[in-house]
Amino acid sequence: MSSSDETVSGGNAAGGAGSSGSSGGIVSSILTSGKGPIEVNPDAFASEIYCPPIKPQLNTYLIMKYERGHEDEPKHLLYQATLDQWARECSREGADQTRIKLGLSGNVTPGPAWKGGEIVLPIRVAILPSGESNKPLQSDLVSVPVTVGQGAPAEGWTMVENKYVVQRNTEVMVVFGFDEGPQKKRR
Repeated sequence: MSSSDETVSGGNAAGGAGSSGSSGGIVSSILTSGKGPIEVNPDAFASEIYCPPIKPQLNTYLIMKYERGHEDEPKHLLYQATLDQWARECSREGADQTRIKLGLSGNVTPGPAWKGGEIVLPIRVAILPSGESNKPLQSDLVSVPVTVGQGAPAEGWTMVENKYVVQRNTEVMVVFGFDEGPQKKRR
């Protein structure tokens, strides 16, 4: 019998089954560092959370608002709003869902025709399934108010929303951008 066999079958390394001491002996002391049972957080063994990709919807990162009847005339520009930066963070939600925290930011620059006041930026956030379907699983229009004075420099804006929840490990994509509604054809 080898020495390793003796340690396993003998109960402890010091003298086998006939030795004195506590029921756990040296093996128990080594496994617990002499401090008793170790509690382990089950989340330590949980799989990594899938955090879906995010991207701006094509051609929805800029709004240029003009005085009515003077579209595309620079001296009649009321303001220009941009969507410059975005980020997301995901966390576990219950047993089988993922919560997505989405942050967007940008600037509003007043134009020569701006008289000052509040601008409400319409931002659309949609969660799309992966694959061929274009029908959103969730779509939300968020209004972001920005106050800009007449002749003021650009004013920054930020939106942080923590309300988007999807099934865990379901492949989706989050798209976002300014949503000015249906565009009228120009004559």
